[in-house]
Amino acid sequence: MAHRVGFFKDKFSREKYEEYIEAVRSEEDSRVLADFALNNDFSNVRLEATNRIDDESVLVKVALNDSNKKVRMAAIRKIHDEFVLADIASNDSGRSIRQLASERLEELGYR
Repeated sequence: MAHRVGFFKDKFSREKYEEYIEAVRSEEDSRVLADFALNNDFSNVRLEATNRIDDESVLVKVALNDSNKKVRMAAIRKIHDEFVLADIASNDSGRSIRQLASERLEELGYR
């Protein structure tokens, strides 16, 4: 896997990242995937885990709390809860996040 120069602080970080990505891609336990999505230090690992999760409660936590916009957006694209999406569409500080939540509401037929 090619990485930008300077993306990782050191060789150990790159090796940990690659280990986490491989673990997420091969993991079948939804609880372990949820842990990766909610707690991993690497945003791309959280994104990869979020893309493999179907648990609405975990997706909501990611959408509301993750520090990375791409990770949050991936979760929003999978959420079905009208009230959560409406809350995000109305109250989130990020314009693109609000817009995506609104689009998701329309896609699900709520607006």
